[in-house]
Amino acid sequence: MRRFVRHPLGVVGIYLVVVSPPLILMPWSWGHALLSLVHVAACVVCLQLARARGTASWPTLWFAVVLIPLLYSEVALLNQALGTGYQDPLVAAWENAIFGSPATDLAGRYPSALLSEILHSFYLAFYPMIYLPPLLLFLAGRREAFHTTTVLLLAAATVCFTIFVYFPVQGPRYFGPPEGVPDGRMRWLALTIAEAGSSRGAAFPSSHIAIMICQALAALRYQRRVGWVVTTIAIGVGLGAVYGGFHYAIDMVAGALVGILVGAAVLRLRPPQPAADPA
Repeated sequence: MRRFVRHPLGVVGIYLVVVSPPLILMPWSWGHALLSLVHVAACVVCLQLARARGTASWPTLWFAVVLIPLLYSEVALLNQALGTGYQDPLVAAWENAIFGSPATDLAGRYPSALLSEILHSFYLAFYPMIYLPPLLLFLAGRREAFHTTTVLLLAAATVCFTIFVYFPVQGPRYFGPPEGVPDGRMRWLALTIAEAGSSRGAAFPSSHIAIMICQALAALRYQRRVGWVVTTIAIGVGLGAVYGGFHYAIDMVAGALVGILVGAAVLRLRPPQPAADPA
């Protein structure tokens, strides 16, 4: 098992095993049958490739990174196979118990157009931050560091995706915009991307902040100056997600916890590399 969790495709293979049961419970159709076959084939291939010792090749590592949005895209289908609905009332109750009121009221308390644009810009920065730090490691030829970073990203993503499948939460975005949130170009762009590419039921815990924390931990180990930039952006992503009404605050807390625990576990399994700045 340790061998599999040290390899990015091993992480994917284990994830596919864990989330495949809902496919069995779906009403039979040719589409679901095809998806089941794809899951089985992908699981076998990933686990077989992960059995090889050493660091994965560059193409394998990039393929693993590209898998993150592909795995995310099927979450909305899998999380409704069990017929449990969405857990927003429960998560909203946790939000109220911890914070006293919905944290998405931030926009109503601080309705600043400039603040809104800044925080939405941070929220949008999440997407290039998935790929930019690994790209810098690739350009510097640091394959071991890239390997560990890829394992971190996939581990954080698949832990969150597993929770999305078995404990789906829509998030506040599906219940209307926060009261008082200013419109602007960055908000429009964030809403457009969310409408086009988000999977319903993928709010708790926030995979955005979990991935950003793991990305920051990896960057702080392998490319220190980049790590401080990623850490700053991670804070902005968390604030922007709540301010814009994309996530409950409790989503961000849970996502941060996932990121810290996954990051600590993976970095203990992977050998340390000296920090260096490729730029």
